[in-house]
Amino acid sequence: MKRIYARLAAAAIGLLAFTSQAQAQDTVKVGVLVSYSGIGMMGGTQTDNIIKQFQSRYGSTPGGKKLEFVRRDTTGPNPEVARRMAQELIAREKVQIIIGPDFTPNVLALAPLVTEAKVPAIIMGAATQGIVGEKSHYYLRTFFSIPQLVRPLASWAKKNGLNKTVVVVADYGPGHDAEATFGKTYGDAGGTVVASIRVPIRNLDFSSTMQRIRDAKADAAFVFMPLGEVALQFMKAYAASGLKSTGLKLVATSDITDESTLEAAGESALDIITTGVYAPTHDSAANKAFVAEHEKAYGRSPRLSLVNTAVWDAMTE
Repeated sequence: MKRIYARLAAAAIGLLAFTSQAQAQDTVKVGVLVSYSGIGMMGGTQTDNIIKQFQSRYGSTPGGKKLEFVRRDTTGPNPEVARRMAQELIAREKVQIIIGPDFTPNVLALAPLVTEAKVPAIIMGAATQGIVGEKSHYYLRTFFSIPQLVRPLASWAKKNGLNKTVVVVADYGPGHDAEATFGKTYGDAGGTVVASIRVPIRNLDFSSTMQRIRDAKADAAFVFMPLGEVALQFMKAYAASGLKSTGLKLVATSDITDESTLEAAGESALDIITTGVYAPTHDSAANKAFVAEHEKAYGRSPRLSLVNTAVWDAMTE
């Protein structure tokens, strides 16, 4: 708990420094560093829509300060591009705060920059644990961390008779984190991981992966894939492979069945068990108002998802 309080205090100090600087100026420049192209391109559209929704509710000068947004495209999980774009935002554009970036490799690449420049960054993605506080005291995250989703899912799997599981993850930070977290929690509960499969993060052809899952002869497959096109294509490949008819149960983090891609997934999403931290059907006054505003402005497709709420929380910070 002491470590958690220390990290929160450090993040608060960074945000207070930003607030003091902003109070002395009429315009606050906000760097928006997300994916407008590549495998996470939907996140860029979602981010821009939420910024517009925020301004529709609170105006363009909340708190008496005009917000000026400067956008840069990380092109997906691309640390070299993300670092270069962040340097532009900090050195050339003189932004006072950054919202984003959205993938773990990008967040890790930015940590030295925001720390040296003392520019707070609110992370709206990057689920790997050990980022906020450990990598930079100028980081704050409105997303989740992998263990929050994986531990309860691993426990559920064993309690519900899934004794042997094959683990399939994207081969980068969050995937490794998910693999390790699931393996430990599931193993401690008495389950057996019969095989672990890592696939390239930009991979969209899962035919060989499906065969490896079949060969593992497990009761279930635990899957982590990054939210967006990769997760959607995995789910479609699973449905087309016929594995569902073998009795194999698919369990996953909510990236696989994210609301933003659920309609495109269609029936391939049926019977999948996932854990997540947000649903647009959440029964609260605040969420109902949020959903109603968004649907009035942008319609019901694609559906609101965790990314939208992560951006909204970043804006309201």
